[in-house]
Amino acid sequence: MKAGDQLMKKRSAKIAGGALSVALAFSLAACGGSNTEDTSKNEGGKSSSGPQVELTLWQTWTDSASQPQQDRIKAFQEQHPEIKLNVESIAHDQYKIKLKTNAAGKQLPDIFQVWTGAELEPLVDAGLVSSLDNIKDHWKDKLISEDNLAQYQIDGKQYAIPGGMNLTNIIYYDKDLVAKAGYAAFPDSFTEFKSLITALNNQKVTPIALGNKAKWVLQSYYFSTIGDRFTGSDFLPAVLAGQKKFTDPEFVNGLKAIEEMVKLKAFNSDMNSIDNKQAIDVFLQGKSGMVIASTSALLDMLTKIPEGKNIGMAIFPQVEGGKGDPMAISGSAQHGLALNSQLSGAKREAAETFLKFFYDEKLYQSMISRGYLSPAKVQAPADTNALHKQLIELTANIKVAPVYDATLPANLTDIINNGLQAITVDAMTPEKLAADMQKAVK
Repeated sequence: MKAGDQLMKKRSAKIAGGALSVALAFSLAACGGSNTEDTSKNEGGKSSSGPQVELTLWQTWTDSASQPQQDRIKAFQEQHPEIKLNVESIAHDQYKIKLKTNAAGKQLPDIFQVWTGAELEPLVDAGLVSSLDNIKDHWKDKLISEDNLAQYQIDGKQYAIPGGMNLTNIIYYDKDLVAKAGYAAFPDSFTEFKSLITALNNQKVTPIALGNKAKWVLQSYYFSTIGDRFTGSDFLPAVLAGQKKFTDPEFVNGLKAIEEMVKLKAFNSDMNSIDNKQAIDVFLQGKSGMVIASTSALLDMLTKIPEGKNIGMAIFPQVEGGKGDPMAISGSAQHGLALNSQLSGAKREAAETFLKFFYDEKLYQSMISRGYLSPAKVQAPADTNALHKQLIELTANIKVAPVYDATLPANLTDIINNGLQAITVDAMTPEKLAADMQKAVK
């Protein structure tokens, strides 16, 4: 096998261009039975003796939105006194720095939170995380599909179990403003989408609220999906394997789509001066027809939506002649926990017991009730918010496309972030950005 083919295989496993179901509203009457049975054994297996095994766990679940994860950890500690779990909760940004520092010194805890793609791969390459292939069948096709498990796979091996799913390109739109502009239904083609932008401008309404002050928003929330409509989801792994180039027409045409939207005045004039949360506020205040954000953004929106606000959701429309699947949305799995490769014997067995307990139906149902998307096939709780149900239905049959900054090396991510912002102020052409990115490919 050629070196490029080997890299292609590795990258393909990492960013999963195939069908990836995020559907939540499935009953597990049949397929969930065996998993529930296993969990009940764990939860009922209390020991009257004191701790026999001690484990360390690092994670970022520090706020109220992470209550489902916190509850499962607490339940494990109560129901498994034979395993002492020393938990360290660390703020997200600080955690990532600490993880990299300790990984460099090979001083990682027994269990630790990891992210997919470009962040997981170096840990695997350094031999710091252990494969979970021996216990993968506990979840595979019983609670979590193989496609969803693949988000945490490298070279076909499982290194963590997905605890959540975040899609980075959902169009949240004001149904009333869009209807007033002449659209009873959301456009299903890029051509019609551009016509909607023009119609909203004619109504003196900012078409799309964009907050790209931090530069990553236009790349992650917009281009990761828009670019995919032109290139297809296999493009990035092919570029990184040397089989395609960023200067190829399909990639350049994706960048031109952003340039065209800017020229159509799709965005607010202060798009590079406000952040994504401020952009969401602009939308909720009725000052824009749309905002494009992640599925996680809905958690924040639900606390702010004014009474009577009529919000719809849509997938970015199909691009005529594009190579991408119109049902693909950029995104990745979240909340995965990995095991230290040095674990063995009783400690390894205890860590596996924890993972089986933690990633069960209770966790996923609790997360759904909080507004998260779940990679597991579980029934949505009866009290699920109506907007969240709308999101669940919208994304039931989507495929997950790679998020650029979760896939590309840091140097390329910086180039595309800066370049996309430069395009919005007419300081760079799509062709120049594509050339700069290709020059930086190693």
